Amino acid sequence: MTLAQPSRTSSRFKFGPALAVLLALALSACTGSGVFEDLDQAQPSGSPFSQALFKDYSALARSFGAVGATSGSSFDSESSMSLSGADNDVADLATSFAQKALDAAKGSDVLPEPAADGDTDAEAARIRLLKSLEDGRDKFPADAARAQAEYDCWVMNARVDSQKSAAEQCRRSFDGAVTQLERDLNPVPVAPAPVQAGPSANYQVYFDFNSWNLTAENLTVLQQAIATARAGGQSHITIVGHTDTSGSAAYNQRLSEKRANVVVEALVDMGARREAIQASGVGESDLAVQTGDGVKEPKNRRSVINLVP
Repeated sequence: MTLAQPSRTSSRFKFGPALAVLLALALSACTGSGVFEDLDQAQPSGSPFSQALFKDYSALARSFGAVGATSGSSFDSESSMSLSGADNDVADLATSFAQKALDAAKGSDVLPEPAADGDTDAEAARIRLLKSLEDGRDKFPADAARAQAEYDCWVMNARVDSQKSAAEQCRRSFDGAVTQLERDLNPVPVAPAPVQAGPSANYQVYFDFNSWNLTAENLTVLQQAIATARAGGQSHITIVGHTDTSGSAAYNQRLSEKRANVVVEALVDMGARREAIQASGVGESDLAVQTGDGVKEPKNRRSVINLVP
């Protein structure tokens, strides 16, 4: 007979009637009922890890027959291997799992089985398991117990010739269980959600006639712009200098550039990154208030600060 294949999606054993009878007969012929009677009467105590081990080892022991199969087990025989006949080794295997369950029920330390001599894969797996159990048995007792039970299912079945297929299935289950435990202990950090940049925002400062000096009022406006950029996550600033139509176009172009650059220096002094700022001057070509040539219009003598995501 073979060991039921563990499954994470079902909670009860699903033997067909004929198979259940065959299993029960095989078990009664091969094993004494004493250890299973003790299993039925056991009241698990100890840590959550010990109690979880009791549950998983009990399910492994019971999977050799229909004796007292309990619902709620983490193991399931829906995908069990075909029976290969009862023998003393299989009976001993069932009893060994039952004894491990009883030891766990008492709160005793139950260690994973040692690997067979020369079985480097099992030895490496045991080292990996023990490392995960150091913290896992306390922090994630259910997953830790599952990983240990799957490992023992693999190693112990591998000792019985008729159970090689079961051992291989348990090995694959162990790989999944120990990987899950490792993920529990070392979760992949979740990157913080990116700051959602606010919408573009415009600020304007105005200049006296033929001047590019910033007033106290201008500085207050620029401080508000910096505060808005920090709070809203805007990472770029564009600055455009303007003039009115008084004076020549060439002179006004140079004046508008000075008005843009003086704002750049003020913002940098306030903590803005120079490389995040783009400045330009457009002279008298983009008027806020449309006027004829040679008109001194205060609203046209300005720099526009635009905060963009």
